[in-house]
Amino acid sequence: MDEDNLASLRASAPADCPAQIALLMAPSARYADVREVPDPYYGPAAGFDRVLDLIEDACDGWIARLQRRRAEGTS
Repeated sequence: MDEDNLASLRASAPADCPAQIALLMAPSARYADVREVPDPYYGPAAGFDRVLDLIEDACDGWIARLQRRRAEGTS
């Protein structure tokens, strides 16, 4: 998902929807300067390793964020 997809989803979400919509890379700690996961398909093979590193770091960030919210008793 890129910024355009994000904007479309946010615009179509109901006003009273409690869910938050964000890019996968939002909670990334190690790659804070990366907003979107690039498509490695047309690049060099090393691009797939980079994408995997980005996704793993972002998922670790989401897990940490959810664990903090759970510990705080918030959603």
